[in-house]
Amino acid sequence: MNQMKKITLYLLISLCLISTQSCNDLLDQEPVSITHPDVFWVNQSNAEQALAGAYGLLKYSLTVQSNFLFWGEITGMTFMNSHNWIANYIEGSGNYNLAYRPYSRNWKDLYRAANWANTIEGYVAEMPDDLFTSLDEKNRIIGEAAFIRAISYFYLTKVWGEVPIVTESVETSDQLVGEDGFIVRIPRSSEKEVLDHALAAVDKAIEHLEYSSPADPQWAITANKASAEALKAHLTLWYASRDGDNNEMIQKCIEAASSVIDNSGAELIDYVSEGVDGFDDMCWGQSKTGLFEINFDAGMNESFRMTSGDNSFTGLTLNYPIWKDKNTNKAPYIDPDFYGNEFMAQDEDRVDDVRKDLFFYEYEQPDNSFLMKYSHQSQDQDSEDPYAQFLESNLLIFRLADMYLLRAEAKAKLGKGTEAVVDLNLIRSKANVPAYTGATDRASMMKAIFEERAIEFVGEGHAGFDRIRMDYYYEGVPWMNQNRIAKKGYFWPIDPSVISVNPSIVQTEYWRGKL
Repeated sequence: MNQMKKITLYLLISLCLISTQSCNDLLDQEPVSITHPDVFWVNQSNAEQALAGAYGLLKYSLTVQSNFLFWGEITGMTFMNSHNWIANYIEGSGNYNLAYRPYSRNWKDLYRAANWANTIEGYVAEMPDDLFTSLDEKNRIIGEAAFIRAISYFYLTKVWGEVPIVTESVETSDQLVGEDGFIVRIPRSSEKEVLDHALAAVDKAIEHLEYSSPADPQWAITANKASAEALKAHLTLWYASRDGDNNEMIQKCIEAASSVIDNSGAELIDYVSEGVDGFDDMCWGQSKTGLFEINFDAGMNESFRMTSGDNSFTGLTLNYPIWKDKNTNKAPYIDPDFYGNEFMAQDEDRVDDVRKDLFFYEYEQPDNSFLMKYSHQSQDQDSEDPYAQFLESNLLIFRLADMYLLRAEAKAKLGKGTEAVVDLNLIRSKANVPAYTGATDRASMMKAIFEERAIEFVGEGHAGFDRIRMDYYYEGVPWMNQNRIAKKGYFWPIDPSVISVNPSIVQTEYWRGKL
């Protein structure tokens, strides 16, 4: 491997030190020390161990302190009005500087995942081919690592916008100091530069990976070619939205989404014909519709004891009777005045939308209703308490319905509204919603697609990001305004601890003086 350039960020140190609140195997498989790389990178088993550590770091970064919910769901203001006082920072006034949730504004864990993935890519590429059971297996490990690096940077730029790009693997403390004896610091790169970096990584993943099938034991819980193409569809459409509707990127989104639809082997869940069974299969994970998921499986030692506390996404989404007692200060209720519930109530086409009954507990009773996507559980065999349960619901990052609706959005942005309606109506049909018959101009289609995504992916951490990508900031978000948008206040603030160690990092304009 080439001599590492001596660069660092405060957020990248301590690769081998990561705390966890779960009993998850992947999280417990922390990245190994590579003080003596010639001793470690000597067989495929070690490379697989390193890759498991990279997945664990990604999982931790998204789920610690319920980051994915705060970043991508609560900011969307669609269905769930939280009783939690911390979530109310966002819902009440749009304040992303959350009390007791420092991980939500500190990007270090996503950089750890990206850095470790980059390290794996470099070392595995230099390992002799005969150390692997086949060249395909070597390529798979490189491809999965590239995927983890790409998705880590994608979350970084979706959450913070302009972020530093670290192109060299940071492995030792020696790399934290330059030749002049000073700590080397890296400023934030432009969004386009970050997206170019992520796209290069995802293209590398696509090149090295193969398609899989639902019969594969690793289906959806590790990346395959379709997972990487799904990520590319997201990356390119996000890129287009940040670059003046870049038509080339929009077309690349259509191509990537179409490739997933045509080649992945995944199928849509038909909520009408499959009902609760189809919904449960989807949430348990590795179903026919999954493309990439964060795995929670007690049987594989990859889960945690469900808790009603507000430090967990189970506590922030579930309520009685999942819990022994009704939770009145943490779990959300289905607020009839929230955007999602308003459009569901006002749209006659939604009267028989079966997702109301499948996705929610008692949807028609707002004070009792809550999301059911994280309700799947198994008894802790070491406890006689019937409420001692392990989480069995996967966190669904990409699934097939997402690809159809991304493609619809991309086509609408190219002025092909009638083509976009075809994809939109396919998703609606699976939920017993009549075909869309409204206007097909861009504004009308963005509204229709946003609303379809809001109900289809509720609780999965998309709505807040969808608002940014689709330029749909205002509807149902009383604290969003043009001044905040102009100062990029839809992005999250950077934790002051990052800036204090790396003064080359400049706080996002909207958040200056607010932390």
